[in-house]
Amino acid sequence: MELPVYMITGFLESGKTSFILDTISDKQFTKGQRTLIIACEEGEVEYAPDILKAAKAEVAFIEDEDDFNEENLTALVKKYKPTQIMLEYNGMWSLRTMAQKAPKDWIFYQIFMFVDHSKYQVYMNNMRQLLSDNFSVADIVVFNRCEKNAVDKKSLRRSIKALNPKIDMMFEYTDGTIEQGFQGDDEMPYDLNADPIEIVHDDFGLWYVDIMSTPDRYLNKNIHVRGMVFCASNVPKGYFVISRRAMTCCAEDIQVVGILVKSPDEAKFKDGEWVEVTGKIIAEKQAAYKGVGPVLMASEIKPTEAAPSELVYFS
Repeated sequence: MELPVYMITGFLESGKTSFILDTISDKQFTKGQRTLIIACEEGEVEYAPDILKAAKAEVAFIEDEDDFNEENLTALVKKYKPTQIMLEYNGMWSLRTMAQKAPKDWIFYQIFMFVDHSKYQVYMNNMRQLLSDNFSVADIVVFNRCEKNAVDKKSLRRSIKALNPKIDMMFEYTDGTIEQGFQGDDEMPYDLNADPIEIVHDDFGLWYVDIMSTPDRYLNKNIHVRGMVFCASNVPKGYFVISRRAMTCCAEDIQVVGILVKSPDEAKFKDGEWVEVTGKIIAEKQAAYKGVGPVLMASEIKPTEAAPSELVYFS
């Protein structure tokens, strides 16, 4: 039987426990179900017994990462018999291997990541790789303790969505207001009203982030873009990926990024060959996207020269 899991991660005192308490106090969320909270660290905020009782919730602690394994987690489910789980995951543990340790019938509905914005730069300076790993897996990142007019949302958008284009972002300000997404932040270095939209070499990274996170504004528009042919194993016949190599967080973390190109002539082009493609953006369900994503339906493909710089960036 599948067991829904809501996961909340972040560094110590980032607001995880408070969020869980607020959530289970909402009857629209609990709906009378039995909730097991698995806490992987103890912070300053405690789980109030009266709130737990009213929400039909119980708490179990796993404080050693080695103890976070399928055997122990299965035993907790057998003991408490929950109908849903809220997992307060230690922010110092990487999310990349988390799912491999969990029971196979756990279905992760949402993964929330909480970040204290006042300490964000310190985290990036000292734990960049860990933070980047967790951004790449999370569904929603909540920046809290934000000061009004002191958040560089464009920079955050470009750096984080380069790691995970589908991640949602929220900003909680010190005055109590909450802002979701990037209201008014749609400035791009190319003309979105051009026909075709011209993506020059230096703009490939920003274009990739934007089309993967907001594909609707490119739908049915013509694009002219240059990049390398990448023949990925999960791409079907008649398609290839127009790609670039990108530095996502540091020199040691260089990845291939790109979108699918649909063309009956894809076999004419070799992996690693530079091409320029003109075509229209459509939406298709593809295994490479694990769902629906943007596809460039090519009307013309021809060889071109390599870009002056091997790498693209997201700024």
